[in-house]
Amino acid sequence: MNPNPQTLCGVVVSAGKMMRAVKVRTAKQVFNNYLKKNYLVHKNHLVSDPNSSLRTGDVVKITNEKRVSRHIKHVVTEIVAPWGPGIEERPRIMSREERFEKWRVWKEGKEKRRRERREAVERGKVGAKVEGGEGKRKVEAMTAR
Repeated sequence: MNPNPQTLCGVVVSAGKMMRAVKVRTAKQVFNNYLKKNYLVHKNHLVSDPNSSLRTGDVVKITNEKRVSRHIKHVVTEIVAPWGPGIEERPRIMSREERFEKWRVWKEGKEKRRRERREAVERGKVGAKVEGGEGKRKVEAMTAR
């Protein structure tokens, strides 16, 4: 996990179209040196919303933490101003510790399944019928590790 995550504030512009993800628009001021004027520049971020608790129009705080997928790099940390139903009527937003614990349990399960699969290959239960081709090379590569 990132020890010093950057916190941004933005508005949810698209919610309910993707599973556990929303699109949040953030704004920042950029100075144009030629015109000597500040302009607002908007950027859209895909944000992880594990409990699907956000609605379009909510003002939220997001942080960049562990990458969830190829395009999702941010996570919702707080609803600043809800739009529509109140915060009490929605699913709770997970804290940083809860997200880390959920990821740790998932990672331990993955490592356990991987160990079991490798042990089965070593005992000859999996891949024993493979005689040639790419399947055999995969089994040999797994046992060589």
